[in-house]
Amino acid sequence: MRSWLIAFALFATPVLADPPEGELRAAPGSIATGMIEAASADGVFEIVHNGQVSVRHLGSGMRCDFAHEGGRIVIFPTLARGDDVACDSQENGVYVTLYATRYPFASTAEEQASGAAAAIRQRFPDAQPAPITHRIESDTLPPHSTAQFLIMRDGVRQFTSVNVAMAGPWTIKLRYTAPARTDAEAQQAELAANLLFASTLTQIVAPPAP
Repeated sequence: MRSWLIAFALFATPVLADPPEGELRAAPGSIATGMIEAASADGVFEIVHNGQVSVRHLGSGMRCDFAHEGGRIVIFPTLARGDDVACDSQENGVYVTLYATRYPFASTAEEQASGAAAAIRQRFPDAQPAPITHRIESDTLPPHSTAQFLIMRDGVRQFTSVNVAMAGPWTIKLRYTAPARTDAEAQQAELAANLLFASTLTQIVAPPAP
């Protein structure tokens, strides 16, 4: 599992010029605060002070890391406040949404992934199943279910997937969409989605010491 996390850190960390020390510490927190305020999510999400634009869902422990420009927090009104939330972001044509939901009924990762896959097919009738070439293998993470497709969006072939796992009473879901003009790009997007999902689950089941 350690190799997955090291690979994720190398893959996901952007190369940026070093800002002044004060800006590095203040700006991410200010952006995260603004996102929480915009979603009226005080008491549902908290800021994570890690030098990034990061927030944590208090109920599930799901951490959302955003690009420096931030993203969007969503609290869905369908369930009790804080029981159905999402973090939404997009950068360089890559769309990422993390969901944490505590349903008032029993469900499984397979059922939730199947429902999400049906929604993808309904939205993109020409969606074709994408072969699974990378798998999350871990003895410490909860079992997960995956569905992934190749679709056409805005005239560009794209990879889109859903990963779902149950973490206690919470259903954790990742929707990931990225350009896939070539098979190599599709495999790269699949790997990035799996690494992000593995990192997200690790933050929940084995959070770092404060």
